[in-house]
Amino acid sequence: MPYGLYISAEGAKAQSQRLEVLANNMANVNTVGFKPDVATFQSRFAEAIQRGTAMPGSRELTDVGGGVKVNETVTSYAPGQLQRTGGATDMAIIGNGFFQVAGPDGEALLTRAGNFSINANGTLTTADGQRAVLSAGGAPIQLNPEQDWRLTRTGEIEQDGTATPLAIVQPESLDLLNKVGANLFRSRGEALPVEAAGREVRSGYLEMSGANSTTEMMSLIETSRAFEANAKMIQNQDSMMSSLIGRVLRS
Repeated sequence: MPYGLYISAEGAKAQSQRLEVLANNMANVNTVGFKPDVATFQSRFAEAIQRGTAMPGSRELTDVGGGVKVNETVTSYAPGQLQRTGGATDMAIIGNGFFQVAGPDGEALLTRAGNFSINANGTLTTADGQRAVLSAGGAPIQLNPEQDWRLTRTGEIEQDGTATPLAIVQPESLDLLNKVGANLFRSRGEALPVEAAGREVRSGYLEMSGANSTTEMMSLIETSRAFEANAKMIQNQDSMMSSLIGRVLRS
């Protein structure tokens, strides 16, 4: 394969992967608590070095660049914009921390999406009603729908003279989080409770998606053009090879 064709193919592949990431971000610009992903690029070694038949730094013909590749996809945990809703069960964490909700098989998952609801049994749940919101003690939060309740600034739910603190935790490192769906995360390490002095929860607000529609659209256009440029280079090089082979056969 001509080396230029190889380089262009690798570039088209990398841009295609970035397009998938950006498309997912665009699809979730209105998802509460969504954290966008970013595709990071890295230069590739030549194919011979990749296969182990040559060594980098040899200064031979095989010691040339191999184009680019998507090294990894990382998640940006920058806080999303706060939106006032006035809803009693809408909550937003200010600063660090995640709400804890019950996942499958009793596993605790983390989320910044505070668009909760109260089901018929009085359990505070996620918006889809599938997962119970957990207290600091690890139990589902139960409320009496017929009685008034309030959320304190430090994240405690007060009702009938009893204060139940929400489970607000922070993983040892954000790099330990894996996405589970659009706005849920699973921690591969221990999630530690946020200290009382660092807890702040705002009632009647939601943290919206961290994906900005304008920024994501501009990146989509940029990436689409880069993909098209690589595809055009592949076509040009294929045309030149066909022309060269035709001349050789006619000579």
